[in-house]
Amino acid sequence: MPQDNFDPQIIEARRRQAAGVPVVDFTRLPPAEGRAIANNAALFFNDGGPTLAAVEDLAVPGEAGDIRARLYRPSQDRVGAILFLHGGGWFHCNVDTHDRLMRVLARDSGLAVLGVDYRLAPEHPHPAGLEDAISAWRWMAKNAERLNLNPQRVGVAGDSAGANIALAMILAERDAGRAMPQAAALFYGCYAPDFETESHRNHGDGRFGLSTARMRWYWENYAGKTPANAAASATPLHADFTGLPPTYLALADLDPLADDTRILAERLNAAGVPHVLKQWRGAGHGFLQMTRDVELARDAAADAARFLSDRLG
Repeated sequence: MPQDNFDPQIIEARRRQAAGVPVVDFTRLPPAEGRAIANNAALFFNDGGPTLAAVEDLAVPGEAGDIRARLYRPSQDRVGAILFLHGGGWFHCNVDTHDRLMRVLARDSGLAVLGVDYRLAPEHPHPAGLEDAISAWRWMAKNAERLNLNPQRVGVAGDSAGANIALAMILAERDAGRAMPQAAALFYGCYAPDFETESHRNHGDGRFGLSTARMRWYWENYAGKTPANAAASATPLHADFTGLPPTYLALADLDPLADDTRILAERLNAAGVPHVLKQWRGAGHGFLQMTRDVELARDAAADAARFLSDRLG
């Protein structure tokens, strides 16, 4: 894929980020040090988010202690809500690095957004992050009335590794016979450790940001040195999707993970799950965090927000 097809605003945003934040291979550093560097790079895009009616830091009880969370309210009215699970390869990012995106989703959808800092690998490999997501989902539903949220209008969203955990969480709740989200929005997720897809072959060299080598490292942190043998809940692409809620799928067409989403769409279709598949041309992995600088990111966030608002608003 020629570099010319890369959205010029994304190219410029990445150039400015590289000029402002040192480029370091954080995979070669101790986890805490590498994570701090990666988070600092992600924070570059997070200033100037929309002002909302209320933003509140919370502590959500989890299996291993309290989970840091942040609730974004677009208004003081009783509204539906989205549990948002951030990306970052199960290794880095948090509610701060995704603060602007969550603000935009709350504003554009008219829904409250609850972001959570689930436990990260390699210190806390699978299923720790999934357990925290399930705890946060159940806590949000149980406390909806107290939080002035509509418990009949709740959904889940996530990007990249967060989309993986969101999908696994929905499946876990279905299999447990518990209430599932009424809708889901999954952005350029990584759903199985298959590095031989066409999108990995075409876009995995790192020209557009994320590389196949980096994804292998992320998967090994999360699911073990042989991720192909990981638990089914770590690799939800191969699940039975019967009965899942309406789902919005977004992919970046220059992303090595693009085929994960295309395959997921085919399997949702075969299972009869209502879904929308949007392919954003000229975009690389993680572009939704660039809403400050990139029109394509703003359009993609607004499109997903409309889907969620239509089903949960």
